[in-house]
Amino acid sequence: MKKIVAVALAILCALPLVAADGMKKVSKANAGKKIAVVSMAANNYGGKLQGWNEANSSDLMKTRMNKMLLLLEQNLSSDWTVVNAETFVAKEAYQSLAGEDREVGVPEYKGARMRLFGKDRKDLVKAKVSAETIKKLAEVAGADYVLVVYSEWSVAIGKMVPTSKALAKNVVALYDKDGKLVFTGRKDQMGTTTLGAYGKVVVNDETIDEWVGAFNEGVKFLLTN
Repeated sequence: MKKIVAVALAILCALPLVAADGMKKVSKANAGKKIAVVSMAANNYGGKLQGWNEANSSDLMKTRMNKMLLLLEQNLSSDWTVVNAETFVAKEAYQSLAGEDREVGVPEYKGARMRLFGKDRKDLVKAKVSAETIKKLAEVAGADYVLVVYSEWSVAIGKMVPTSKALAKNVVALYDKDGKLVFTGRKDQMGTTTLGAYGKVVVNDETIDEWVGAFNEGVKFLLTN
């Protein structure tokens, strides 16, 4: 019996963590209402990715993060009226709500970085934000709903052959303007290209799009299911 339970738990852990109703159902029920992505960040899980600091401190990460957010907003626009992040990120009312700062990759507009709003790492990885802060963010953005997105970048190592591929563990959380969590989901997505072996990979101009692609595919899954 213990073995059966263990196998069942392993299967459940391998499945994407998506709320029962799904984001698509929520989107259809609120078609045309305003939505804003108020936080989107990518993190180097466990410091395993070589070259992360160099990439994150250069225009490389900012450029990719901005493109990732733009694509996300475009995907949302098929069901929602999107309030683009570039219209509010530089506002003092937005910046003043920031929570604990971390060494993560984020979009940047007019020299202002998109912020994190959780109080610690546990909040970060769950895309969790307090109801009071969500209310204020919705007011600043002028949105009916706000979306918080987090992606943990890591490495997937093959079991038979120890080749390494990009791995993005993607989490989204949708809140209404009253601070209520409406939907949350997680989708782990691998890149398509082998980048190295035994977990030794480098984030640079030639490889970063493997994580970008894994992020885009994972978040798209969460938005459309």
